Amino acid sequence: MSTLYPIVEIFESIQGEGTFLGLGASFIRLAGCNLRCPWCDTRHSFDVQAANMLDVDAIFGTWKFTQPIVVITGGEPTLYDLGPLVQALKKLGKYVTVETNGTNPVPDEWGIDWVTVSPKPGSNYMINCRADELKYVVDDDFEIDVIEERRVPLRRIYLQVESGRTESAAKAFKLVTMNPHLSLRVGVQLHKVLNVE
Repeated sequence: MSTLYPIVEIFESIQGEGTFLGLGASFIRLAGCNLRCPWCDTRHSFDVQAANMLDVDAIFGTWKFTQPIVVITGGEPTLYDLGPLVQALKKLGKYVTVETNGTNPVPDEWGIDWVTVSPKPGSNYMINCRADELKYVVDDDFEIDVIEERRVPLRRIYLQVESGRTESAAKAFKLVTMNPHLSLRVGVQLHKVLNVE
């Protein structure tokens, strides 16, 4: 029996955040999340019942993935066995990344090339998987001591501005400039600056 995935949307755009900022990417957004962050900008992905349940054959029969990078995101994509989906993408020669809150493992056998972990306050910033980069949303309560800088190489830790808020941007700027030993970066959402999906 083939694995079914709750598809919210599949679209082509650019990667708007992190290490691959500005590169063309295909996105697969899965429904369902084990956290409820108050500033979440993808609340439409919470409802699994509203998603289209599709297997790999149906996904690849409907969508063409023209970009070299494919980002599997959510919601929280690690709620599902991503192995079959990732292997199908790899057969097409795609570089596969996943965006996760870090609460669940990301098994090596899935074959994911890059893991972006965005630890959340709702899980006490726990990280239960490998991380190639870290992204922390800088809300009013964010404190620098939650950062696990030893998890990733230098310059792969992003302090994401919360929903374009001026206060969040100022706080992220201050944290980056006052902590040079951490080699932090201020993270922006380029797709929102460009007003694309």
